[in-house]
Amino acid sequence: MTSTPTRMKAALALRGLRLDPSVLTHGRPPTGSVGLDLPHRLTVSAPIVQDTEGTPYVLTMRGAQSFIEDGNADAAVPVRANRPPRFYERATSQGTPMGEVATRHGRHLVVAPGGPCGFSVRGTPCAFCLEGARAMGSREGRLHPTDVVEVVRAALAEGVVDGVYFNSCAFDAEDGGIAFLAPYIEAVRRHVDTLVAVQVHPPADTAWVDRTYAMGVDAISYNLEIYDADVLLRQCVGRARYIGRERYLEVLAHAARIFPSGTVWSELVLGIESRDSTIAGIDALAAMGVLPVLAMHRGSMPAPNGDGLDGLEAVLACLFDAVHAKGINMGWIHGLPLGITPLDAGQGRSDLPRLATLVQTLSRNRFGGMALRNLARIRRRLRIRKPDDSLHASA
Repeated sequence: MTSTPTRMKAALALRGLRLDPSVLTHGRPPTGSVGLDLPHRLTVSAPIVQDTEGTPYVLTMRGAQSFIEDGNADAAVPVRANRPPRFYERATSQGTPMGEVATRHGRHLVVAPGGPCGFSVRGTPCAFCLEGARAMGSREGRLHPTDVVEVVRAALAEGVVDGVYFNSCAFDAEDGGIAFLAPYIEAVRRHVDTLVAVQVHPPADTAWVDRTYAMGVDAISYNLEIYDADVLLRQCVGRARYIGRERYLEVLAHAARIFPSGTVWSELVLGIESRDSTIAGIDALAAMGVLPVLAMHRGSMPAPNGDGLDGLEAVLACLFDAVHAKGINMGWIHGLPLGITPLDAGQGRSDLPRLATLVQTLSRNRFGGMALRNLARIRRRLRIRKPDDSLHASA
């Protein structure tokens, strides 16, 4: 098998895989998509397809071990297929099915308390929406913080996630949606010891970035999605109309000055804009201290510039080199099943920073994760000397 693990991840996410009959004999076969752990700690969500022309990859089994093959059985790659977590079958103390409160995506527990993405509700969704438009789409109404805390505890106790990833449906609020998430973040912070990541839209006032850090958020994403201004206007009507490209860039730059190195990231979607434009976006984000992440197009509309696999090696090299040259920590953001991080892109490189791999390894270990969380708390106390003022100055 000639593909590098990172290219295989991209191909599996974009083109999917087929199921060998051997998989069908091992209990209920997966449907829709399957989560896979690949070599080098890579994780991916691969759609299951039937078209033999669409993908060379086949998921097969030999005994209890799963493999990915591309027609050459001698070069099969061992993988681990993820089963649905057990907490999906449970309910909270208030009777809410836990699978409706949060879902596991790679090593993240994704919680979207407000339901579908606001852009979708307004009829201006991005054609390649990865999380917001689908997350918790079958649930109506907002969640109770107690339900969220119980599900977070259950998922962490089961050992299937490393942290919590909050996703806001709000987009037209002055705060960018963080105020809506604040009660959930504070409840998790009060009752559970875990790292908290948040994906929201950029606020109108950068003071909200400081408050977001003060309330206990460890990592934050303001996803621009497309760097080219004209393509953004055509493909992301909601982002361009209600927020605007410049606000994304301004808030990202400010957040990179507030949060620890490598904990502020923004996604650029493969195949939507030209390869040169994606590379320009990578360079621009890295220059301001923001971690670029390549996102895989999985929307209902075909990507205008193919699926992003053509010329992928050049983009991966740029992704790693740009971040490495700026000294941005690559270890915090990892385990994204539909995203390629700089750490992913650097797998197999001799100049892969040891600190990045150490942070990634520690986050998967109980005691190592505890040490990282303690370091995060110490930095926050040193950085925010008057958290009450930061949180309520303009309330």
